[in-house]
Amino acid sequence: MPGMTGLDLHRHLIASGERIPTVLITAHPNESTRAGQSGPGIIGYLLKPFGEQDLLDCIRSALPPSRSAGS
Repeated sequence: MPGMTGLDLHRHLIASGERIPTVLITAHPNESTRAGQSGPGIIGYLLKPFGEQDLLDCIRSALPPSRSAGS
């Protein structure tokens, strides 16, 4: 994203009152992304390359708990 990192975008959304579960994905980890990896709303921090199961686990953690079919 020209001019903005994913972490910058996430912080902007939080400051605007948006609460969006966020997975940070980077091929170039640095102190800024490491420091922000546990901020509000961040549900995952993946370093490229990563396995599909890692991404699926992050996505599942953002979803509400499933209800049993009989409920």
